[in-house]
Amino acid sequence: MSGNLAIAAVSAVMKYLLQNPAASDSIAAVVPNLAVTAVAPQHVGDDAPHINIFFYRAMVNTGWAQSGLPARNSQGARVNNPALALDLCYMISAHASQDFFGEILLGYAMQTFHENPVLTRKTIRDALTSSSLVTTDTPEELLAAIATTELAEQIEQIRLAPHYPAADEAANLWTAIHADYTPTAYYRASVVLIESQRSARAAPPVRDYRVYALPFQQIRVDDVVAEAGAGQPILAGQRVLVRGSSLRGEDTRVVVGDAELSGAALTVSSSQIALALPAGLKAGIVGLQVVHRLSLGDPPQPHQGFESNVAALVLQPQVRKTGPSYEIQVVAAAGDEPRKLRVTLEPAVGPEQRATLLLNERGAAVEARSFTFDAEKRDPDDPPASQLTFPIPGVPAGSYLVRVRVSGAESPLVFTDAGGYVEPAVTL
Repeated sequence: MSGNLAIAAVSAVMKYLLQNPAASDSIAAVVPNLAVTAVAPQHVGDDAPHINIFFYRAMVNTGWAQSGLPARNSQGARVNNPALALDLCYMISAHASQDFFGEILLGYAMQTFHENPVLTRKTIRDALTSSSLVTTDTPEELLAAIATTELAEQIEQIRLAPHYPAADEAANLWTAIHADYTPTAYYRASVVLIESQRSARAAPPVRDYRVYALPFQQIRVDDVVAEAGAGQPILAGQRVLVRGSSLRGEDTRVVVGDAELSGAALTVSSSQIALALPAGLKAGIVGLQVVHRLSLGDPPQPHQGFESNVAALVLQPQVRKTGPSYEIQVVAAAGDEPRKLRVTLEPAVGPEQRATLLLNERGAAVEARSFTFDAEKRDPDDPPASQLTFPIPGVPAGSYLVRVRVSGAESPLVFTDAGGYVEPAVTL
């Protein structure tokens, strides 16, 4: 690979080719005092015949641009130094004050590059060590620095080819350099590979290849229902059925919230997975996903495999029941504090979750009354609590059905054909 002086090295080699014509070329007899420069055209200073090489644009070579990816590993460490691949655009102009000399000089330059379409490794080495390039503006020390770029050792040889810019591009170029137009030809040098000198972290060589051919599985979860039957509430600690297609895999796992279930915790078939909800889930909407792990390597280790869509289940809170009674306690009003209702729920409610008490009057003679109340505020750093307190000011005496809504999920009521909704209830 070349170093970051490669662009200057290419210009130097092109200058060398023009300064050292072939023995059969008659240019020295026609123009004995020919000068070759590599500056901007406006800096060509005298009336002596000049061929000027002007580098005016570098473009990324599209063929090599993506060959070195990726340059970093998953930890962000550099693993290789992909080359900066460039195409270099040159403007070759002929400067002379005598008749026909401009044409002669440009013809000579174009013939030279036509006969040397590839900058061979020998040509590059000869050019960068030639004393003919040493001038007042290019001292021997500068040429020696350019020679260290290792241009001759890069993988792909450099090719010179005519380049034909659009008319407006050429006009804009001459306008920008503020110089009088002279006979000009355009060339492209391709490709120059510049490699970074920064250190890279190289992995040890691969001793063995393990290739696995696996059919693609489109795992789909259609719904999640209570094992007791569709339409039944999904409650903490109960069993649920995950229904869908292509659910069985070599290593099937189910992710519920932040918990991952596998092995004996699952009863798996292709269209259904039965499982008990893990402890620690909060009431509300809970995400569920089926994952197939792949055993790869020697010894086999679980790796990321196929994943289903994420399905949502609504985990409903429930009022805890001890024996025949629900854990609902009426706290009498005291001083400025209104009457309160203390309800114990499963699962525990986090301090960030909104909990709302819903009271519906039972056995009303005319129109049943209903009320809603938010739970007392808690500190965000408090642990999840099973017992919540709801201030219930202004609720008249009577018997009321009790529900609690947590993060949009409501606790269920018990229904009988004879009495409709009957419990949990409280008498105030």
